[in-house]
Amino acid sequence: MDASTVAARHDSPFAEPDTPPPPVMLLLIHTDLKPPVLPGLLIHEDLEDYNHGPGHVDDPAPGSKVRFVDSVPIHSYPPPPILPKRIPRPAALSRETLENLTGWPQVELDRIKKRVEALADDHLNTTVCYSDQDKKQIDLVYTTGNYASIEFYALNNYEDHWVTETILQRHLKNTTEKHKKALKAEAALSRTLRNRRVSPRFRSAHQSVISDIFDSLKFAVSWPCWVWAYVQM
Repeated sequence: MDASTVAARHDSPFAEPDTPPPPVMLLLIHTDLKPPVLPGLLIHEDLEDYNHGPGHVDDPAPGSKVRFVDSVPIHSYPPPPILPKRIPRPAALSRETLENLTGWPQVELDRIKKRVEALADDHLNTTVCYSDQDKKQIDLVYTTGNYASIEFYALNNYEDHWVTETILQRHLKNTTEKHKKALKAEAALSRTLRNRRVSPRFRSAHQSVISDIFDSLKFAVSWPCWVWAYVQM
């Protein structure tokens, strides 16, 4: 710029600014790049649907219907039931009555005892005591008496079936004693009948009959000899 131009510019009422400097270039790492188009995460997801053959079944396999525990709501699982505490076996079982130990009315206790005793007569050997019974048959009585009928469900409130066991023990004790008494009475009757059959009067008559029969047999055997001797004379 020469001196005349500078002088003329200062003489002008309007100021003429100089040419502005070029803009500063800011280096931003990849800010001006477009994001690349990434491929799909699953292989072959961009393929067209395949037309299956006539034997294809569209329903999913049974295994795909299984729901994992993490995906199932918590409220769908009810809390486990709280089982009532069973009444333990009392220490004074042999000295107390079941009516006092259970608190049942006598009518109800008699009804249950009658049912359990009937089961014992059907499934157990009533000629032997409780300790000599077959365990499988004992378990059968327990199962039938405690679970088969709802009217005896109260027996489940007692630990180890001690109410049913007590009824069975006392019932089998009575039946065993009756069986032993019957055997003794039968043995006494047998001895009485045997003594009557061999009484002295009967024994004497019996021996006389046997002697007569024996003499008859001896004559029957010897008479051919007498006949032969007579013919030879």
